[in-house]
Amino acid sequence: MRAERRSRSRRARLLLGCAFAAVLLYLLEIGLRLGGFGPAYVSGASGSWRSAPNLHAFAMKGPRDGHSFRVTTNADGLRTALPKARTPGVTRVALMGDSTVFGWGVDEGATVSDGLQAALDASAGTLDAPVEVLNAGQPGYSTTQVAWFFDEVVAGYRPDRVVVFIPMHDFNRVLVSDREMLDGGATTAARLRVLLASESRIYQLLRQSMWPLTDKPSILPDEVTSEPRVERVSDAERARGFDAMRAKLAEWGGELLVGFLPFHADLVGAGGDRLGMPWAVAYDAANGVPLVDVRGCCGPDGGALVLPDDYGHLAPEGNRRVGEAIAPILRASLAAAPTGGATP
Repeated sequence: MRAERRSRSRRARLLLGCAFAAVLLYLLEIGLRLGGFGPAYVSGASGSWRSAPNLHAFAMKGPRDGHSFRVTTNADGLRTALPKARTPGVTRVALMGDSTVFGWGVDEGATVSDGLQAALDASAGTLDAPVEVLNAGQPGYSTTQVAWFFDEVVAGYRPDRVVVFIPMHDFNRVLVSDREMLDGGATTAARLRVLLASESRIYQLLRQSMWPLTDKPSILPDEVTSEPRVERVSDAERARGFDAMRAKLAEWGGELLVGFLPFHADLVGAGGDRLGMPWAVAYDAANGVPLVDVRGCCGPDGGALVLPDDYGHLAPEGNRRVGEAIAPILRASLAAAPTGGATP
């Protein structure tokens, strides 16, 4: 009897200790929340931003930029004056990607889309139909966000060709990928990681005590940390988004192209292998999606084609020359499968 009472007493103390620990963890979680200690990501942040609609010559300037630039947007937050309604007989091309496609740092009329439009207009006699170019770039976007934005907004413009320039944002390393932020994890382990990263302040506190760079929600591919992280967009997630875009475009006879824009290193002749290029080549081979690779368009003496206070973005002349380089590739795509303009 005495031994049985001691056993029950030990079990009771163990249960009491577990309950006490659970209460302490709960109070710690609440305290961290009240103290403003939050997750690295806000739930739903991926794909939930776009440029503000209906801006008119808005003076935009980033925290590290040395100059401001003027931005005008339509009701969908696009830097374009094109209406959604299609003009019969006019082919529409949409350029999608991140801030470089958007035209960060340059005023209206000086983006890559403007350079492409000017080049196509200059060679209009070689085309079966006039072409209009839609600037659908958005600052900071990954290809997961591009696919989301296409479905939400750009598909409403019924483009005949969509060129997605793969952003380097895809390869930054994060706790939760953009697709997982939108849809949740695909496996049990991924779902647990998403739940902890999104909801648990205790997990955030442990991370910051164990690993370097945990104060950064997104780290560059060459930054070293032993912390478990994933690419912002995996190859499988990118393929999933592109497959969905291609299926949507096929509804009105549109086609997808995949592109790579030049960086400063490419412009000065020091560009090497590009992240995402092997994947794009394989995706092209498997699905017949043409590549628009203009990394070598404007070097090796093109150092002046970037902004003097921001080497990560093209200057007006750089955008003009990149647009000129895209034009013949796009003309070849249109000649191979003429559109004549999608149904409005």
